[in-house]
Amino acid sequence: MPKPHPVVFSVDWNACIRCGACVAVCPQAAGFTTPFDTIAVDTPCDIACMACEKICPVTAIAWRAAIPQRGAHPERTLSERSESKRKSKERVAGAGSSGIKA
Repeated sequence: MPKPHPVVFSVDWNACIRCGACVAVCPQAAGFTTPFDTIAVDTPCDIACMACEKICPVTAIAWRAAIPQRGAHPERTLSERSESKRKSKERVAGAGSSGIKA
């Protein structure tokens, strides 16, 4: 089963009745909430199970795809990123030593 792409939730505060159902079903670690007892907004959710959206009795929860920062690779670990950066620097350094005199 492919890993879901991260999403960012938003809450229609005019519709939300602050029942807490979204928080109750959320499998995210504790703290993925707002001060209003709803799921976190404007924070990427990498689980993206949509249980909160499905349980909301007033359909106040919407979502959009989380857009990774330019150059970010969310699927890669920190060590993989460091290795990739090291190899990139080696390629650039190697290109500068072509032996051609200006």
